[in-house]
Amino acid sequence: MRLPVPAALEELTIVAVLLLVELGISRCGPQKLFRQKQCPQSTSPKEAVSEDTSPRAGLGGRLQAAARRGDLLAAESFMTELLAGGSKPSPVCYGSLIAAFAKAGEIRKAEQWLTALETAKVGSPNAICLNMVISACAKACALDRAEYWLSKMPSLNVTPDVMSYNAVINACARTGCVDRAESWLQKMRESGVEPNVVSFSSVLHACAGSRDASKAEMWLEKMSQEGAQPNVICYNAVINAWCKEGSIQRAAVWLERMSKHGVQPNVNSYSTIIDKLAKVGDVRGAETWLTKMVDAGVEADAVSYAMLLSSYSKSGALDRACKLFEQMQCRGTVPNTVCFNLLMNMHATHGDVKGVLRLLRQMRERGIRADRASFNTAMKAFSKSSDASATDELVQEMQWAGVTADASTYSACISVCVRAKDTLKAEQWMRQLKSAGLHADASSYTSMINSFLHSGDLNGAEQWLQRMESDGIQVSAANYTALVNAASKVSDLTCLERILQKMEKVGIEVTSAMHNAVLSACARKGDVERAEAWLKKLRASSVQADVASYSSVIHACAKSNDIMRAEHWMNEMQKAGVQANVVSYNSLINACARCGRLDRAESWFQTMVKQGVQPGITTFNSLMNACAKAKNLERAEYWLSEMENYGAHPDDVTYSTMVHTYSAAQQTWRMEQLLEAKCALLSDFCVNSIAQAWIKAGQLDAADRWFVRAESLGFEINSANFTGLVAALNKAKRFHEAEAWAAKSGNFKRMSR
Repeated sequence: MRLPVPAALEELTIVAVLLLVELGISRCGPQKLFRQKQCPQSTSPKEAVSEDTSPRAGLGGRLQAAARRGDLLAAESFMTELLAGGSKPSPVCYGSLIAAFAKAGEIRKAEQWLTALETAKVGSPNAICLNMVISACAKACALDRAEYWLSKMPSLNVTPDVMSYNAVINACARTGCVDRAESWLQKMRESGVEPNVVSFSSVLHACAGSRDASKAEMWLEKMSQEGAQPNVICYNAVINAWCKEGSIQRAAVWLERMSKHGVQPNVNSYSTIIDKLAKVGDVRGAETWLTKMVDAGVEADAVSYAMLLSSYSKSGALDRACKLFEQMQCRGTVPNTVCFNLLMNMHATHGDVKGVLRLLRQMRERGIRADRASFNTAMKAFSKSSDASATDELVQEMQWAGVTADASTYSACISVCVRAKDTLKAEQWMRQLKSAGLHADASSYTSMINSFLHSGDLNGAEQWLQRMESDGIQVSAANYTALVNAASKVSDLTCLERILQKMEKVGIEVTSAMHNAVLSACARKGDVERAEAWLKKLRASSVQADVASYSSVIHACAKSNDIMRAEHWMNEMQKAGVQANVVSYNSLINACARCGRLDRAESWFQTMVKQGVQPGITTFNSLMNACAKAKNLERAEYWLSEMENYGAHPDDVTYSTMVHTYSAAQQTWRMEQLLEAKCALLSDFCVNSIAQAWIKAGQLDAADRWFVRAESLGFEINSANFTGLVAALNKAKRFHEAEAWAAKSGNFKRMSR
């Protein structure tokens, strides 16, 4: 069972006497751990050892020396050598080895050599030796083993003492076994061993560990009744028990009661309450108790402040955390690494790189060593940063702290450079990674690829993908997808085809989305042959062609003004059982419009509606474009009025298309009449289209009126239209008007309407 920080600190005191005994071994000599067999020739164990000049005695001394310095391998090796030589190691040698393993927490080995001593019949361990093994079992929460050795002591002619029982009760406390702790305390009394403060303290800790605060109170009162004076550790155990049950009020009552009974509360008394309040999110309450502690003259330590900082960290209260951090230093408390890391975490969460680096500098200047956790925390800030220059300072701080930058550190630095679009710096970090003898992982290569993609260098990105492959790093589908999407955006068909071929070669499935990226690029370039070839390849594969696949091919046909092939692929899509959507029909209607086939455009519109596909503004704009190409003003006006019945509303493209339709029909006056009422709703683009239509129609008076109208409404007429109007006026020998508009052209700035 893991005790909370304050309780865990106090718990160490429970076995302080045992630790002192262990330390005393090296001063008194391990000989005193055992009852030597009486020998007429020696008056004391010390004399017996000093008279032994055999090689065995030399190995024994080296064994004991190795055991004292904690060199378990060497000590055990000397023991093995003694046994292999046919000698019987002395009880002192066994005792040294048992003590060393017990002190190191190696209970299995300690028990193994204790059993070996028992069977060797060279001596019998005494209470101190057995208590050390029991204590080691307690520290390892091996309650059953601790109980076993305590029960076995009488059979070894060793009488358990107060230390023996306390060690077992301590094991019960660590595992939260209240009933067993109480049982051993009763057995302790029955054996004639008087319980002391440590005995009762262990039972109290067992109650706290099992969250039985009421029983803890009962034992504290019983302790006083039996004449054992409770100390601060005992009271703190009860306070801890109530905090674990969630009753801060009862914990506070016991803190006040201990003061009344003449026991001075210490930092752990208050910190237990502060810790509980901080963990349940009662930051105000935790702050109040910190103030109470200071007012009571109890100096808060770094652990106490860390509890509050942790609470601030969870709630993201950076300002309050900074204020507390400054306050603790003003009160003379030196922040430890944990305090700095908690404050650094809050700065990192906010992406405050400068704040993180400032704290790292402060740690270095004050001699507080930043650890790996400090820099892992710092990385969180850099995960959101695009400050490429700050990466140098981070790695420099790591070097000063003696923390070696690993592959993840360099990868993080590369990612920062990616966000900063600094490919040169990213490459520099990759070189440093390799010069440090580290192997770049998939994450590092992915960052490099993304760096070049973000900067628009598709060729550089592809080169890094090739390096990734040559270094034996498996390229993921995501890496290929990123390249495919980038190549598709710039319609680099050669690159797209090369990447997809490579994917097929290495056995990575080319998805429908990737095929569609290629088809989309073909459509943008109007490359029908390639689009059809890729669609046929897709249809022959195990991947299903979808509506986007067919729509892209239809769009490619539209851009090349090939209505027959566009209609062919629409029919093929329907045969394949793929439902055409609004994009598909828009592309096909656009193909008809580009070819001036108004009849086919309207026919496909009717098919679209019958299929339940809702037409949009793009659909009607394509129909009106077909009308413009066919110079059919009547149908254009019809579709303009009809679109609102389908929930579509005219946009800039709609009005611009109508302008060109009226202009082509030589009826610009009707255009002006229609758009006059809509003028305030038009955009700069539409207004300029109307101006251009008047100029092309040679209607300079109308153009002049439109320019004046645009000026009054704050529209911006582009320079090309000004130039066109001035040129047309000069050509008509209307020089005075041309000069006036040329002078005015600099004053047409867009104003908010």
